[in-house]
Amino acid sequence: MNHKRRIDSREKGAKGELEFSRLILEHLNVKLVRNLEQTRGGGHDLVATGDDPVQATLNLFAFECKRYAAITPALLSKFWQQAESQARSVAKIPALAYRGDRQAWRVLVPLNSISEAFPETWEGYEWTAELSMEAFAALVRERAALPMAGWEIIRAAAESTNP
Repeated sequence: MNHKRRIDSREKGAKGELEFSRLILEHLNVKLVRNLEQTRGGGHDLVATGDDPVQATLNLFAFECKRYAAITPALLSKFWQQAESQARSVAKIPALAYRGDRQAWRVLVPLNSISEAFPETWEGYEWTAELSMEAFAALVRERAALPMAGWEIIRAAAESTNP
């Protein structure tokens, strides 16, 4: 019985990743694919293919996708710890994409990845911003439109999150 539950959980996780990937394609015209390293090394779930500015911006994030029946603040805190840990291991910005049953997808990112007003790195769920898919796509588009020098802001956020 426990083996079946693990398979169901993995299948639901893979379906959630595919669902989130489709939304990224819809909003940003970028295809995200499963990170082949995640199985071997416990890394983040998705990566963008290609290297145009939007794809490059998406690849600054280490995506962790969660699809659960009910999402609680306690679960979000636990998921965020996992996202931070995985992002730290690859020197990227953590991004937690999640959806509960009959809910819209949401994306958690560190505050310092959305505004220079938060230059410090504060770890933990309480220092995140929760974005709708539309808001996350807008963040990516705006960051991708910055001149290369402006990209240093979001890159610095990744480095400061990952000492």
